[in-house]
Amino acid sequence: MNNNIKAGIGLLVPATAVVAFFFSIFTENYLLGIFLSISGVLVWFLYTAVMETQMPSVTGNIIILFGVLLSFAVFLNYGWERNMFGGFVFNIEGGVGSAVLLFFSVLLGVLFKNNTPVLSTPEGSDSASLLVPEINSAPEEVGGPTEEGLDDSDLGDGGEGYSPNDYADYYEEYYQDYQDEEE
Repeated sequence: MNNNIKAGIGLLVPATAVVAFFFSIFTENYLLGIFLSISGVLVWFLYTAVMETQMPSVTGNIIILFGVLLSFAVFLNYGWERNMFGGFVFNIEGGVGSAVLLFFSVLLGVLFKNNTPVLSTPEGSDSASLLVPEINSAPEEVGGPTEEGLDDSDLGDGGEGYSPNDYADYYEEYYQDYQDEEE
């Protein structure tokens, strides 16, 4: 399946969790709201891990949204309570706990935001080819240091550049010695 399709299907998990969260808040079941706000983002992370999809660029925003929902549900459940006259009494411990949850969820969401600039590559090339030089190019083309006094015959293949076969004998000899030591 295409990665975009997997990510799109994966975004249905947080959307469903948000709808279920607001339903639980309207029915005054705040503990279910806490459970839905936590499980919604965890199931979404689990889905992306199992399906091996890349996290979309809105991951940080979704984490912030679920953090706001979680802190709101915690405040509604633990931050206030009704008194015997039908009014509300503010509970400072529940409000502080809700604020701490909000702080850490916003902090985590900001860390997950994708702030890295996207490098534009010329058409027909991938980003790795811009960072890694060609293996078969000469040292002068790569831009590495060259030593004076070497002629083209010292490069191993007539001056055309590095070839992995130039050192095959050395590697075979090295690994043969290594295998002998193991036995």
